[in-house]
Amino acid sequence: MSTRSKTASTADEIEAIKDLMSDLEKRLQRLGGTAKSEVAGGAGEISDFVNDALAGIMGRVRDNAQSVSDNVVDKATELGGDAVKKIVSEVETRPFTMLAIAAGIGFLFGVARR
Repeated sequence: MSTRSKTASTADEIEAIKDLMSDLEKRLQRLGGTAKSEVAGGAGEISDFVNDALAGIMGRVRDNAQSVSDNVVDKATELGGDAVKKIVSEVETRPFTMLAIAAGIGFLFGVARR
């Protein structure tokens, strides 16, 4: 093999490598464009999924909060009714003691407001 033939062969190989690199670069650019569009679409789907999940969670929290609120109201009503019954019972059994306690509380409240 002569030097000229080796040079031509090397030049052909370099040219073939350049063509392959150019083809590879074009394919990578197309792949990058495809990946960008898929990521953009995927981001929208992820956003929808997250929004749906959060809406579901908020619905459950709202339902649970309403249930707890109803239970608290029922319990407070029950306790309030029991407290009123207790006070009425005490007033009936010890009217003067309860009157003195009420007057003392009224006096302390009046002093505190000044």
